[in-house]
Amino acid sequence: MTKEVPLVVIVGKTNVGKSTLFNRLSGRRITIVDSTPGVTRDIIENMIEIDGIQIRLVDTAGMKLNSSPDDPLQSEAERRVWEVINDADCILLVLDGSKEITSIDLGLIDRLRRTKETIIPVVNKREGMTHLSLLSDFYAFGFDDVLQISAIHGDGIPQLKTILFNRLRSADESKDVPVIEHHDFRIAIVGKPNVGKSTLFNMLLESDRSLVSTIPGTTRDPLESSLISGGYGRYRLVDTAGLVRKSRVKEDVAFYATVRTMEKIAEANLCVLVLDVQEGITQQDRNIATQIYQQKKCCLAFLNKMDLIPERLTRKKIEETKKWIWNELNFLNFASILIGSATDRNLKPYFLAQFAAIASRYYQRLQTSFINRVIKEKINDFNISMGKGRSLRVYYGYQELNAPPRFSFLTNFKGNDRELERSIRTIEKIIRQEGDWEGVPLSIELKNK
Repeated sequence: MTKEVPLVVIVGKTNVGKSTLFNRLSGRRITIVDSTPGVTRDIIENMIEIDGIQIRLVDTAGMKLNSSPDDPLQSEAERRVWEVINDADCILLVLDGSKEITSIDLGLIDRLRRTKETIIPVVNKREGMTHLSLLSDFYAFGFDDVLQISAIHGDGIPQLKTILFNRLRSADESKDVPVIEHHDFRIAIVGKPNVGKSTLFNMLLESDRSLVSTIPGTTRDPLESSLISGGYGRYRLVDTAGLVRKSRVKEDVAFYATVRTMEKIAEANLCVLVLDVQEGITQQDRNIATQIYQQKKCCLAFLNKMDLIPERLTRKKIEETKKWIWNELNFLNFASILIGSATDRNLKPYFLAQFAAIASRYYQRLQTSFINRVIKEKINDFNISMGKGRSLRVYYGYQELNAPPRFSFLTNFKGNDRELERSIRTIEKIIRQEGDWEGVPLSIELKNK
């Protein structure tokens, strides 16, 4: 084993989502994913990078722990899994969060603990439920961290990467590991008056920095503070005054508060748009969302005051609510979404994970070879119409900028503004399907050949 590159091994019983997690962490589909148990038998390895740390990531066969002479392939596969486990620096133990703990899980946990110290339990299949409590069985083993994720949708993956980064870094402090802290990444909390912006600001800072009142317009001057969050990075957090309709801006104080808020939106990299679940999405919410969209800012929409709603928040309800927000603010359909209450301090890790994930996407850059090998071909296969029987053809593409991301394509485009807008929307959809850009705006320019 090459000790310079840490080895991280994904283990678990059959059909818990190990290969899906392997593909998610790899950023591309490498292993076959199917609902049939036992699809993965081989030891599959890929080199990945998390915040500057190179990692050998290994996907393994599903464990049954009951070797049978009738299934020699399974027996051999499990023997090889234990061999690679012995060399591992860290184990990602994948459990099925949609079911109760089984005897195979218990046996695997017991044997792993006798073999390895660095084990991270990862509870998968928690789509839309990563903020809800798990069954107590998952916490009964005394692990330091029990992560909830959805490997198929990406929920909880940023938090998993952060914990994995910290574990590997602390295991070898002698190495000079670069830490991406995003010191200059500015986050503005915005919204109309009295939706809970200051409460959220205080909760994230764990202090009463901002005055909280039910009186609209309590916050006038933007408040800024450094948000230091350990492995999640360091950010500049801004609480802003509530933006009211122009017709209501009559006093000088309200006018200047609005001006300063608009300045903070312009300076921000990420806007947290706070919405009030009791009021629904109003025209003023849409006006603020328009400002975020037009200024090409990253966006995290937070539906606040869910504690005042008696209805139980089920997974189905969460997904329905997200779709409702995306539909109401359709031009911000790239936004990340969190649902809860700003008074709930248990939500802070989920905000921090979202901040870290959005910041990473904001700075990421796609390789030109990938753009021309995959994205360009998919655009051309789509046959985007330019009218008069003509289709858009892309000859070459590249990512011109990051922070925020901007793509340029050399094409045969000849059409009006409406056709240009439609073509760009289609291309953006394809780019988002081929990469993780949630929460981040994309700019696309079509250039004539």
